[in-house]
Amino acid sequence: MMKNERMINKKEKKFKFMNIIFTTIFTMAFLTQIILMFIFFNELNLIILIYIGYIIWGFSLYFGLISFWTFKKRGGVQKGKSYIRTTKLVEKGPYAIIRHPQYLGGILFTISITLWTQLWVSLILSIIILVLTYQWTYAEDKNLIDKFGEDYKKYKEKVPRLNPILGIIKYYIQRK
Repeated sequence: MMKNERMINKKEKKFKFMNIIFTTIFTMAFLTQIILMFIFFNELNLIILIYIGYIIWGFSLYFGLISFWTFKKRGGVQKGKSYIRTTKLVEKGPYAIIRHPQYLGGILFTISITLWTQLWVSLILSIIILVLTYQWTYAEDKNLIDKFGEDYKKYKEKVPRLNPILGIIKYYIQRK
């Protein structure tokens, strides 16, 4: 084995190890938030935060769930295969507004849990989840550039990563 190959293998192992650690932290934070949601609800007794949480939760459902259906319908997925086995770049539905709607759905869901529980611990867990999720979108962009090439680079220029407000503005400007 050449020196270059050994260095590449070492980097890949380090990347995989870090990915396992980040995934474990993410999973533990998310599960802790879910458990807290069932034990502590409306701790500060601020009912307005509960309502805002439900509104944000509705958006999380849209971005999180509609994305799966859109991938399946427009992504060239073979019958019986997972929705992540797309063969075509999807630029319709929520993907016309942001590049990573499933990730945004998860972020919005964790924010809604924080609003429902109204706990500092939940807020800290949300920040951890948000940072890790945002970091994963960078890796996802690299993978998608490898998969779809120039088409994805052009798509990246048109559609923001996770900002739905900017995405809506860009979407309507491009339609004119």
